[in-house]
Amino acid sequence: MRQPGAPVRRTLATLVAVLATVALAGCNEQEPGPAEPAAAVPTTAPPTTATPTPTPGPPAAEQSKTAIPHVQRTQRPYFKDKEVWQKAQPAHLQNLKNPLAERRWGVYKGDLEQTWSAYESAGGDTKRLLGKIALRPKSLWLGDWSGSPEQIGSVVRDYVQNASGGDPKVLVQLAIFRMDPWEHAVCGGRAPSGGAQDTYRRWIANAARALGRQHTAIILQPDLPFWWCSNRSVTSSLITYAVKTFSAQPNTSVYLDAGAADWSSTPQVGAPRASQAADLLMANGIAHARGFALNATHYVGTEESVAYGAELVRILRERGVKGVHFVVDTAQNGNGMTWPEVEAQGSRVNDNARVCGSTSDRRGCVTLGIPPTSRVGDERWGLSKETGREAKKYVDGFLWFARPWLFMQANWRGADRAIGMARSTGWFAP
Repeated sequence: MRQPGAPVRRTLATLVAVLATVALAGCNEQEPGPAEPAAAVPTTAPPTTATPTPTPGPPAAEQSKTAIPHVQRTQRPYFKDKEVWQKAQPAHLQNLKNPLAERRWGVYKGDLEQTWSAYESAGGDTKRLLGKIALRPKSLWLGDWSGSPEQIGSVVRDYVQNASGGDPKVLVQLAIFRMDPWEHAVCGGRAPSGGAQDTYRRWIANAARALGRQHTAIILQPDLPFWWCSNRSVTSSLITYAVKTFSAQPNTSVYLDAGAADWSSTPQVGAPRASQAADLLMANGIAHARGFALNATHYVGTEESVAYGAELVRILRERGVKGVHFVVDTAQNGNGMTWPEVEAQGSRVNDNARVCGSTSDRRGCVTLGIPPTSRVGDERWGLSKETGREAKKYVDGFLWFARPWLFMQANWRGADRAIGMARSTGWFAP
């Protein structure tokens, strides 16, 4: 005999089941709560560093009838008190294939990095301040000054061994600045000779081969917007060759320089546009890269950089290049500013911004920004809610590939700039 109210109970039960299914479907986009260290979070995809062991499934004819449950794995806990060079950081759920996550980042401790040498010989408060730079992962810049095509392989292998400690799973970082001539020297359409082009390709090939299976992040050709005033066809052929050659290494991720949110063309006239940066990237092999890099030599804030990069990703997608991600330099944007706002020091060129004198001095000066991390969505970074969502989805990491502690971002003239930046930053020490 049918019980009174049974249809109503069945309707309510069905509604509850539907709501529960919808709620569970949304879990894939959720992040661990703000309490840290985060509890282990089950995911529906394996971490990027592990390959699940295949298990036999039903015959193909039965697969359409039988749902195969996903194997759930535990996400690596995230400890806020550990920096990425101390402990691997988990990927955000919105970017599970992030090649920079799930691994420690190596710190180079050798003579090719000037702040390390200064740190080693310092003591007391000076050593503590220099440690804010020296102890953190950074990109070593390599160019024609680093060695001939026959020498560069040895240079790269030595660097990788030092920075990784011999562990191929540790991430090492390089900025490749090998175009010669470059920057203002190429303006007017000047191009390298045929022999110089051959030398470039051999240099790139040997450097890439030396990386082997090491997990590596390559920032390729900082200041790439100078492409606009170069012999574009020659420049593009060389840069695209480099993108393909480095990307062919099994664990190397290439990020092609895209200028900055306040710079996408040369000369710097008019308002920069993400569509200009898309033109630049399309012409130089972005389809073969992991993504692009922003802010290598500029000072734009992280909020503005992430928003600009997300717009650029959308434009590239509309042009048929999908799955692009990016990285943002935060080494010199602790006081985010655009190019016209910079107060130059010791030069009229804004490459050498005045160092901030204190944590309250913020007019046109440079200081250290967010420490290197793959946890770009951390609330500590102060991004708006919308920008934080875009960072989790599109940004592989906040990296230090700029070198603001060098004079003109290129030459070491003692530790004063580095100490001043370390003293005036608002971010925590390692």
